[in-house]
Amino acid sequence: MGANVRSMLARVAKLEAQRAAPRSPVEIVYGSMEAFAELAEADIAAGKLDSIDFPIIINCLRKWHRDGLWAGWTKQANRVWER
Repeated sequence: MGANVRSMLARVAKLEAQRAAPRSPVEIVYGSMEAFAELAEADIAAGKLDSIDFPIIINCLRKWHRDGLWAGWTKQANRVWER
């Protein structure tokens, strides 16, 4: 394979990586939203988290994650996720 072809493939790979959707903070820390929810539900069952409020919080976080709202929020000037 020629140098030009390798160079073009490298550029294509770089462009594809830039197009990939960024991972949410939940995915970065827990691997997935469902993994987080399973851990939280286990803590609810163990009495570590509130059984009334925390299921609501989990559902809100699922919507936040599913709708990609976290991505818009991280673009704010305060750059909280970078701290």
